[in-house]
Amino acid sequence: MQENQSFRPRGDTFLTLGSTPATDQVTRAGGPASGEVAYMVYNSGAGDAYLGYGMTSGAALTNAVIPTQGTPRAVLSCPAGSVQTFTLSPMLFFCAVTPGGNAPLMITPGTGA
Repeated sequence: MQENQSFRPRGDTFLTLGSTPATDQVTRAGGPASGEVAYMVYNSGAGDAYLGYGMTSGAALTNAVIPTQGTPRAVLSCPAGSVQTFTLSPMLFFCAVTPGGNAPLMITPGTGA
């Protein structure tokens, strides 16, 4: 994958709703089944969210925590109103948590940055 390549969607966009606490509504991403996948994440909510991910739904739910010192997790910080792209493994599961309230996160699998 080239770093200067524009983001290209390669799967359906899905919604995961960050809440307090994280719910057991874990979503598996579609898109490419091999290689690296760029996940474009848009937090359309008014509050920050933390996006847990993993190869299983249980791992995504376990990782959907607000980070604290001494407890590392596979979690991505998604500030309110931000659009970010993360390059990860294909076919991951996602689950989100917020410090308070709800945060809708729209995730699109693809390639590029």
